[in-house]
Amino acid sequence: MDPNTYFSDEALARFVSAQGKTVEKIACYLWQNSVDKNGSVELIDNLELHFTDKQKLTISCNENGDGLDAINFNAKEAAAELEKEFEGKIKLFGVNASSTKMWEDVIGLTLESVRIIKEGDYHKAGSVLLVFGKEKRIVSINPLDGLIIDYYEED
Repeated sequence: MDPNTYFSDEALARFVSAQGKTVEKIACYLWQNSVDKNGSVELIDNLELHFTDKQKLTISCNENGDGLDAINFNAKEAAAELEKEFEGKIKLFGVNASSTKMWEDVIGLTLESVRIIKEGDYHKAGSVLLVFGKEKRIVSINPLDGLIIDYYEED
């Protein structure tokens, strides 16, 4: 088994501890890559759910870029590391996504559950389904495009 395609016990514990909490704010952290002079590329690096109890859940790409992870995230440290490593060609910046069409309907709702596909004793890290009652969002990963966030409707 390749352990990097499955969630760690720590990530699963973060998902479980976020369930039942009320969403106060949604933040997205974007990577802006300006290496190509003809156009910069932006992708979502982290999705951060802030709860009314001041806790947060940060969903990101894992270290290998082949799955999701639930991480402890410090934006200032991450931005400084990128600045140093890529000499300013890749920048990290945060945006409050709470009022965007994607997220405005979940503010004030409870994160009822985080659903993950189970495979034997392990949980696949390819996507997570965030359930806020009738409102559902699916988060998945694309190695070239970063986090992909979409509405989810059950058939």
